[in-house]
Amino acid sequence: MSEYSCRNLFPAALQSAYLDTAAEGLPVPAMERALSEYAEQKARGTPGRLKHFTKEMEARELAAQLLGTDVLTVTFAPSTSDALNILAASFPFKPGDEIVISDLEFPSNVLPWLALRRNGVRVVVVPSVAGEVRLQDLLEAITSKTRLVSISLVSYKTGAYFPYISDLAEAAHSVGAALCVDATQALGRCAVTLAGVDYLMASTFKWLMGPHGLAIVYVSPEFRQRFELAGVGWYSVETAFSKDRFERYSLKPGAACIAAGMPNFGSLYSLCESLRFLLSLDLDRERKRVDQLSRELRQSLQEKPVNMLTPESAGLVSGIVSFEHPEAVRVGDILNQLGVIVWAGDGRVRASLHFYNDRSDIVRCVSALDSALFQVAHAS
Repeated sequence: MSEYSCRNLFPAALQSAYLDTAAEGLPVPAMERALSEYAEQKARGTPGRLKHFTKEMEARELAAQLLGTDVLTVTFAPSTSDALNILAASFPFKPGDEIVISDLEFPSNVLPWLALRRNGVRVVVVPSVAGEVRLQDLLEAITSKTRLVSISLVSYKTGAYFPYISDLAEAAHSVGAALCVDATQALGRCAVTLAGVDYLMASTFKWLMGPHGLAIVYVSPEFRQRFELAGVGWYSVETAFSKDRFERYSLKPGAACIAAGMPNFGSLYSLCESLRFLLSLDLDRERKRVDQLSRELRQSLQEKPVNMLTPESAGLVSGIVSFEHPEAVRVGDILNQLGVIVWAGDGRVRASLHFYNDRSDIVRCVSALDSALFQVAHAS
């Protein structure tokens, strides 16, 4: 596909400068058809289940292809938060154990660990510097008490990409700890490595351009042996109605056991189309193209009277560019009124670029921001 053929498939990308994929990705064109297909199969009652289960397997295979891994290591959870809570409940933490995170984490990658403090687990928060989490600071926080390191591949707040996953994994493994990666702001847009990763999850409704109600979950074969799954259900086991089912059970192999009950089949129909669409693109080319757009947008915004949150380093670029402003919500409201859709709140404005964006969106954003900043500065 050419740069513009992809964009032309997304009506919202043509109607406005849509720069809010980090909050809500535009759905792939085939999503409506996929949902209709689900409705048709659902209307058949139980005979439609065969198609449901076929779609579930298809979605796992496509997700595994995108991640570059075996299908046995991939499953689905209702959300990233659910995936993290499953890990928190299943990993054998003991009083005195430590979990290392950073101060750039979304609440989903904070709250489950804070809840473990009631069990004597300590949460170590590594401070960021100039919008990024430095590898050395993380390494210094890892001790013999560390049992888990959990980090976002791309920060929802500053947009900084973390390029040192394999190094961090090596350090964590050297003390017997595991590495958890939240790839929600990366998968579908940025390169994602599984080298050394024990547990990874990503929501499907952002950069994957898919539906709500799903998160892709990866569990390495080695790590799967290290935790006792909590929340077991009939969908977790190989045979739910065996003769000795009141005495014992055998979990499904690999990651599939994480799903305790039937998954969100309607969303899986849609996700198949999203993943198939992404895999049809020249992802390396598209990533490089939009990386360049992200750098250009950051450079343009840096010249404005705002405090940039996104680091300048080319090695940290992602689809997110954000800045601080005391009137962030007001600035965001004006941008939206001018047809530039961004996220604003928490004292910052965040723009995010995906494969349906092009340079015209940058031009429109920069021009609208000039107007927004002027209006805010001269408000009575």
